[in-house]
Amino acid sequence: MRRAWAAAVVGLVVVMTMTGCGVAAPEGDALYRDGEKRFLEMATRMHTVLMGIHEGSWTVDEYGAIPGGCTIGFGGPDGFAFGYRRSVELSDMDPEAVSAAAVAAFREAGFDGRPVTYGSGDAAEWNVLAEDEELGNVVATIRPKEGRVIVSVDTSCAPGNAGNLSYMVKDAANRGVDPSTWRYFPATEGPDSVPQFYFPADGPIYFNEDGTLVEPQPVVTDPPKAPYGGLTPAAPKAQGASAPSARCDGWR
Repeated sequence: MRRAWAAAVVGLVVVMTMTGCGVAAPEGDALYRDGEKRFLEMATRMHTVLMGIHEGSWTVDEYGAIPGGCTIGFGGPDGFAFGYRRSVELSDMDPEAVSAAAVAAFREAGFDGRPVTYGSGDAAEWNVLAEDEELGNVVATIRPKEGRVIVSVDTSCAPGNAGNLSYMVKDAANRGVDPSTWRYFPATEGPDSVPQFYFPADGPIYFNEDGTLVEPQPVVTDPPKAPYGGLTPAAPKAQGASAPSARCDGWR
């Protein structure tokens, strides 16, 4: 439910250190808290987009909680970014109606969505595009010929070590090198789904070893709590001081 997703982002505090780019580079628990905050904000807003387009079950093509590496600025320090992909099959769709629903859903989620159409006839592709200062590039792609809608996000690069953050998210301290980690990520997202950012080694499994879906799919209403990332009081801010910028020229 949208309310459940929104509740997950409350109360996260970030403690950071500075990098040569003049942006904050959190480490340890602070890195986890920052990554969690960024992911939950993205997942919550994107859930609103999904349900506004189609209030049913979507296929998770890339869950989005495992960060990838990136570079802040031109030749700047390394950082992390999230990639998010969801898709749904809609037979006999009216692309104009779906595009209008997507624009409205973007607006509800706080994005300034811009509709764009490429090609014509059977090859036509309808898109809704938004470049959000916090999340990065948000796209809804509507392919009438395939009867398919794809919603994706490529977030901006944030300061912090992607490998260290991934290590915590995947519970690698207990899991070790486990090539089947992908089995622990939800296969679908529906109206009652809630976002998850920690996937422990003893957590629910969504895929069988042969790649088929576990039936019935696990239903998680209270995501596992990570053993790190505990909250700490926010440091007082000097009078008249502003928070360090979270962006650098050339961020991806």
